[in-house]
Amino acid sequence: MKQLLIALFILSLLSCSVLKNNYRPEGTVEIKLSGTVYHPYCGGAKPDPDVAKGYYESMKFGKFKLYEGLSYKSGNTVLKDVYLDEGGNITLFLKPGDYYLLEAEKLLSADEFMKKNGPANEIHYVVKDKNCYENWMKTPDLVFSVKNDTVIEMRAKAKCWIGTNPCLEYVGPPAP
Repeated sequence: MKQLLIALFILSLLSCSVLKNNYRPEGTVEIKLSGTVYHPYCGGAKPDPDVAKGYYESMKFGKFKLYEGLSYKSGNTVLKDVYLDEGGNITLFLKPGDYYLLEAEKLLSADEFMKKNGPANEIHYVVKDKNCYENWMKTPDLVFSVKNDTVIEMRAKAKCWIGTNPCLEYVGPPAP
């Protein structure tokens, strides 16, 4: 019985060691990535000073594709699907090098992307041309270099009534 307990203990230690090695692959560094979107105050009732500053919101459940390199190139191979959690966070283990993230929706066809990211009602919006959307689709959401363990913040800036879409312009009435 004593030998069985010792054997189980040794087996337990070995399995923990194997799990730890699988968790952080050799030759990689740990990247803690956090994504947020800044939303400005868009009018309405007179705000208190804190509300007037706008607010940050997590990119909760954001879906991205990870690529190697510093800029978008058609035909690049997706290294990894990146899914942010509810807090807009993920931990990645990457080899030193250069990388970029592209929002998963940017891999749709231009027409599908425009339909998904266009306004529901065009009465108060000016929609820029298809070329704007095609350029936006090729623009990485984050470009970063990896050398050591690090924390990276990915920030986007929303505009009133259009969010983060650079191909829309709001021309409707301002908030009362």
